Amino acid sequence: MMLLVAAIAALLATQPSEPPEVRQLVSFQFLPGKTAEAVELFRERALPLYRANEPMLRFRAFREAEGSEPLDLLWVSSFRGMAGMDASNRALAEEAGRRGTSVSEIYGSILSLAAAHHDEFVEIDPELRWGDLERAKLVVLVRIRAAPGRSAELERSLEDVARWEQGRALLAGAEGGRFLLSDGFDWLRLLGISALGDWHDYVRELKRQPFAPRLEECTAESSQSIVAPLPELSVR
Repeated sequence: MMLLVAAIAALLATQPSEPPEVRQLVSFQFLPGKTAEAVELFRERALPLYRANEPMLRFRAFREAEGSEPLDLLWVSSFRGMAGMDASNRALAEEAGRRGTSVSEIYGSILSLAAAHHDEFVEIDPELRWGDLERAKLVVLVRIRAAPGRSAELERSLEDVARWEQGRALLAGAEGGRFLLSDGFDWLRLLGISALGDWHDYVRELKRQPFAPRLEECTAESSQSIVAPLPELSVR
């Protein structure tokens, strides 16, 4: 019996682990007066493809609530690793072909209304994930760049923050991970709140914690933006 258990344990240890979740964030700033038209184009032409896209884990869209940088629309697509993204892209192309169009034609029509857009990719870290962001009325996106030589310390500090958060009633939930592609940032955190006052209370409480000085020392730069979900554009 012991030999059988050992054999099973050894077999499980050799099984490839499930790829981590990867998210693609696409931020749009549209030409003046074109946001509603762009959102409607997405709803009519792209959303049906996303709903038929089985390799995609889920899709969420957000509008800006508060932020220092202009943001009209944020797309967040989730995949099982980068290979899952490849599979999703193939599925989108096939579904678009069946509908007599192409992904590039659909995206091109939306991008023609954009003044600017950029893509980011982040690998979600299970240690930074807790609660349920789906219950949040607002989501705070916190982008963090590590101070030179302090990346490992910053990671440990963020794990301390996540553990502290779980013992408080300030957030509905939180997620986070390391950027694979970004504008110079290393980490992304997503924090679910019910109102702007929750964010103010969170920041004040965080600054009082014993790990706050180390977190600040390890951080070279951070930016925050607050977005509101667009549930009518959600997939899965």
